[in-house]
Amino acid sequence: MKKNRRKRSKNKGIWFFRAIAIISIIIFIVFGIMLYVLDMIPFKYLIIFYIVFGLLYLYLFITSFPKKIKNKFKISSCVFLILFGTIFGVGIKYLNDTMDFVGVISKDLFQKEVYYVMTLENSKYKDIKDLDGKSIGIYSSKNSTKASNELNKKIKNISKEYKNVVELFEDLQDNKIDAVLINESTKNLLDTDLADMKLKLKEIYKVYVSIEKTDIVKVVDITKKPFNIYVAGGDAYGSIDNVTNTDVNMIITVDPVNRKVLLTSIPRDYYVNLPSFGDDAYDKLTHAGYYGIEESVKAIENLLDIDINYYVKVNFSTVIGVIDAIEGVDVNSDYNFCVTTTGVCVKKGMNHLSGYQAMMFARERESFKDGDVQRVKNQQKVIEAVINKITSSTTLVTNFSQILDGVGGSFSTNMESKNINRFVKMQLNDMRGWNIESQNLVGTDLYTYDTYTYPTLKLYVMEQNQESIDEAKLRIKEYFK
Repeated sequence: MKKNRRKRSKNKGIWFFRAIAIISIIIFIVFGIMLYVLDMIPFKYLIIFYIVFGLLYLYLFITSFPKKIKNKFKISSCVFLILFGTIFGVGIKYLNDTMDFVGVISKDLFQKEVYYVMTLENSKYKDIKDLDGKSIGIYSSKNSTKASNELNKKIKNISKEYKNVVELFEDLQDNKIDAVLINESTKNLLDTDLADMKLKLKEIYKVYVSIEKTDIVKVVDITKKPFNIYVAGGDAYGSIDNVTNTDVNMIITVDPVNRKVLLTSIPRDYYVNLPSFGDDAYDKLTHAGYYGIEESVKAIENLLDIDINYYVKVNFSTVIGVIDAIEGVDVNSDYNFCVTTTGVCVKKGMNHLSGYQAMMFARERESFKDGDVQRVKNQQKVIEAVINKITSSTTLVTNFSQILDGVGGSFSTNMESKNINRFVKMQLNDMRGWNIESQNLVGTDLYTYDTYTYPTLKLYVMEQNQESIDEAKLRIKEYFK
């Protein structure tokens, strides 16, 4: 009887070891397949990985099954199998998160424009239902009719359309209308060009309007041929889907063979044609963003006579998240200055900046005589610092998970996921550094009523400098020879 119990106990132990071995091997195989499918790791590293761990697993498998192997060896093998199974199990989750992330950022961008129902700060209205049957002024824009229709699903109101934005706000101030329905662009005017009105408003409700998408991708093998990426930096936090003006407008021209990068910055107020609205439709480049990222791309292609292969859309959250994930960047400042509204100060020379500090450094323009010209230079410095840190060390590998978490939903591109994976694979293959150059367009100050978005307002724009544009065109084309 005792002999039979010992035998059953021994058999249970054998089956336990075998179960552990089989589960661990299955986990390893799944991890290996996912690693191959991801297509980010250079083949030479994959081969080494498969050989080393394949042989190791073979040894552990051999020492786990035969009856002649002593239990202490089986136990040791079991411990290692549990350890490797746990590590590769975590690795499977990591790879799955990476695949999901690449899929999310390279999905079609669902763009939506936010419209705000706003009243005077001291008004009696507190909820959207309070405005049922009231008069609401609407500044006429591309999607204002859609926004008004969406609002009518919530409440019934007396809509009054305005083509003069100043008249709209004056009527609200004089209580001729009860509220306004305005987009982000019009809302921002109260802090910039219409700040003298000293109009204080409060938000009652939001309406979201989808923006029609057009396909602008021009596919190229980014590991073998030069390409242009448009970087659109929105002046907002959170979701990347919201349509906002573009504080950052930069073309990154990449030569993957010779490992060269050219950063071409265009001031946000550059006076450009909006191709979708006719040859006479001119506006600030930043306003093009309110008609969708496709309009910004078309305007820049028209300005520089280039093809933009892909876009990358980012915002404040992206900058902070990525830079904090790589534990800050080292940026060389041309000036000593402080951003008075935030208390962030930068010294002339090298500075180690956190994500928030880097964002403030890249946004500031009031501290400089050259204003927006210096700002785009600082934006280039931040991007160059990020590229250098990621490509010149093991940061991309050791901080990859933190970078994914930091970017979150605040980054979008129309680049295919397979191209993103191959580009990372190319960089990991030899970890070569990149030669980074920069240039920026310049112009002259101009105040004009002739802007497409706000034709009744006298706004500041930067008039084009043709010599600057021609020089930028030439340098970009040199990368494609």
